[in-house]
Amino acid sequence: MKTHGPHDATGSRRTVAVDPRRPFAVALGITLVLLAVEAVGGWLTGSLALLADAGHLLADVGTLGIGFVGSWIASRPATAKMSYGYRRAEILAAVTNGVALWAVAGAILYEAVQRFRVLHPVSAPGMLIVALVGLAGNLANSAVLARDRGENLNLRVALTHTLADAAAAVGTIAASFVILTTGWVQADAAVSIGIAALILAGSWPPLHEAVRILMEGAPAHLSLTEVEVAMRGVPGVTGVHDLHIWSLTAGVEAVSGHVLVADPGEGQRVLRDLCRLLSDRYGLGHATLQLETEASSDPWHPNCAPGARAGSDR
Repeated sequence: MKTHGPHDATGSRRTVAVDPRRPFAVALGITLVLLAVEAVGGWLTGSLALLADAGHLLADVGTLGIGFVGSWIASRPATAKMSYGYRRAEILAAVTNGVALWAVAGAILYEAVQRFRVLHPVSAPGMLIVALVGLAGNLANSAVLARDRGENLNLRVALTHTLADAAAAVGTIAASFVILTTGWVQADAAVSIGIAALILAGSWPPLHEAVRILMEGAPAHLSLTEVEVAMRGVPGVTGVHDLHIWSLTAGVEAVSGHVLVADPGEGQRVLRDLCRLLSDRYGLGHATLQLETEASSDPWHPNCAPGARAGSDR
């Protein structure tokens, strides 16, 4: 006997859905303008910090563009062949974005090391003006994305990028002041290394979460052991095995498992109590549970071939 939770088919935790495409589109427009300003400004002033931030902005364009497309794909309804829909498209986009950022950070670090070896002239006044424009634009971007980010992993990744860009702009402003007051042009390369470090540090948490979801690991906020103990405490339940908890996408978790019951006649009541427990206490609204008696759970029972329990109910 199997059942699914009493809530929506996605198993979501009743979060208010927002359409991520609008903030993606607004942020993408702002980012494209900033990219042009910082790329031209970095080339004219000779500032690696501005070019590094332009490189980060180029990655942001990819982040926002892929995120926009990923969100559109994720919004498509489920089909007979894609019974869970296309929600994983958001996660695939998040992984792509994270890997791209690491590549950008590596290129920045390489160029910064080269500039420490060979001095490169930098126009500090122009660098300062462009950095101030970049800071204003990135703060505006961050405000747009922070307002609507919710449970959407790609919006959270994009917000991480824009906050890192804002911090990079502050560093570039500081470097331009150092060059103006001391003439130490290598401050530009030093800030560039800091920008690369920000990119690496900021991209790791969402990339790690996206990989965990793809590997169908248990959500970070849930303990498989705790959930199993709670299920065993439901009256009528004598055992739980083959319990799995995973995420379809960020904020949408599901659970499946086999439950031993003492009295098959109490099956419907036990299922209701289990679904209520999983939904109310752990936010697991999408539950697939199979009830068994001691006899039917025996792997050598005629109705249960050896190894039949190896698969999940997904």
